[in-house]
Amino acid sequence: MRGAAPYLVVLSSHLLPGLKEVVVAPVVRTGVLEPSDFDISVAIGDEKLLVSIIGLAAVSGERLNVRVGSLLNHEDDIRLALDRLFTGF
Repeated sequence: MRGAAPYLVVLSSHLLPGLKEVVVAPVVRTGVLEPSDFDISVAIGDEKLLVSIIGLAAVSGERLNVRVGSLLNHEDDIRLALDRLFTGF
């Protein structure tokens, strides 16, 4: 899957540092998924990608490697997609 989804975005709050597992969403290359209301278009470097909210998972924080950037400027879009996923609207 690393070829299709080279990154993960951590969605768990940084205010909960004691968590052994964190909630993440895969960041997939464009063309891998048909874009939906649960995907957010982002760029990492020069590459255009999609954050796939529907692909949420919990992973051990120890498995996360190097931080490559921040998607803080997409926070509102990510929250809206999470709201759609969990509330239906």
